[in-house]
Amino acid sequence: MGSFPLTTHSPESRELLAKTWELDQDEGEQIKAIAVLRKMVKIDPNFALGHEILSQVSRDPGEQVREQKAAWATRQYGSPAEQSVIEWFQNAADHKLIPAITDMNEVLSQYPNDKWVVFLANGWLMEQMQYDRAAAVYENSGITDSPGLLNNAAYTYASLRDYKKAFALMDKYVEMMPKLSNPEDSYGELLRLAGRYQDSVKHYQASLAINPRFHSSLYGMADTYAMMGDEVRARKIYEIAFKKFPLPTLDRVQWKTREALTYVREGDLNGADTAFQAVAEYASAHKMGQAEADTYRQMAMYQRDPRRSLELLDKAEHVIHAGQNAMRMDVDQELAQVLRTRVEAALKAGDKTLAHTTLRQLATLTADPNDTVIQTAYEGASGALLFAAHKYKQSIPHLEGDADNPLSLRLLASAYRRAGAFEEEKHIDEKLASVNDPTLEQALVVPVFRKCLENPNCDSNFKTASVKR
Repeated sequence: MGSFPLTTHSPESRELLAKTWELDQDEGEQIKAIAVLRKMVKIDPNFALGHEILSQVSRDPGEQVREQKAAWATRQYGSPAEQSVIEWFQNAADHKLIPAITDMNEVLSQYPNDKWVVFLANGWLMEQMQYDRAAAVYENSGITDSPGLLNNAAYTYASLRDYKKAFALMDKYVEMMPKLSNPEDSYGELLRLAGRYQDSVKHYQASLAINPRFHSSLYGMADTYAMMGDEVRARKIYEIAFKKFPLPTLDRVQWKTREALTYVREGDLNGADTAFQAVAEYASAHKMGQAEADTYRQMAMYQRDPRRSLELLDKAEHVIHAGQNAMRMDVDQELAQVLRTRVEAALKAGDKTLAHTTLRQLATLTADPNDTVIQTAYEGASGALLFAAHKYKQSIPHLEGDADNPLSLRLLASAYRRAGAFEEEKHIDEKLASVNDPTLEQALVVPVFRKCLENPNCDSNFKTASVKR
């Protein structure tokens, strides 16, 4: 197999793309890498694949949309293989997943061992929650000497909860690049996902000892303390990081959302409302439609008054339909999440008609079975509706279809118990207790569940447990 062709008439642009790989993939210096990519496409505006790569790694939704359009507009200057990559991501952006997958498979069949192709395919499949396929792309590549790809693959295995493979790759990554912060930073994050909090902190500290300005390690340390239940300490570290390090817009939304979650874990929902509203206003000011909509969706999830939840979901849907700086697939996937949350809020409000109507609306988005994000949202909503109707056995296959979401796992464990499937219930209990993703779903469900595990009446108590204002 030959190397993937990169069509640019500027030797400097070619050198800058190579530098981008070192910065972004090997060293984890994403902000610096994006600056290099911007310089690269300015030198050669017809470097179509350069525009595509910038679209994929940018942390600015507006830039992502602009660069995808630029890649499409200049695709005729690229080789047939480059055109296939651009068509793959354009089809994905337009939510045409079957042709997108066809394009991806064609490029992978021609260049299975090219690091850029493996990087793009692995990253895209991870976003689509196709973790097994993402792992297969790495394994089929046979690449074992690329630090950046080792790092990416470790995250893929962690998503599959195969921490043995993930940590083996992390050990190799650290060994290959002992003087850089990113290997220690990534190791810290994966250890947190595995629930090894103290080890996580040590690796973040090791990263910062190498480079005190490696900002993601300071934020990651705050995440870990938050997951440990030390919310006050976590907020102090977040605030230190916000003051020290300027961030791209999407990163600021990410970390400010993590900070807002600390109030949810404490049960301070007024504090959470203030923090989340600030994130929504920031996203709105920067015309980040998907981020703003998702912030309102998250606010809806923890409200005690389901009527307030429904109001927030109406705001979220209005924002996402406006589609500011969002591609079609992102709009559809975010809408699916909003509708799923509306089903759950309607059930809490006792409005079965709204729950069923919303589920039918969500079903219209599931025409393409390849969209795992939408499909899991539908399965979670369907399972919740059946569970609420006391149709426990019927709810099980739907809840199993959303097996990474703590909300569905909580119901699935209860459904197994009611169906007399006690071994299956035990397995789900263990899985749920081991969820360490710093998400709102985890914050709402897992800490309370862990406290319940030793209580024989945990199931009934847990169902009615709620945070209070």
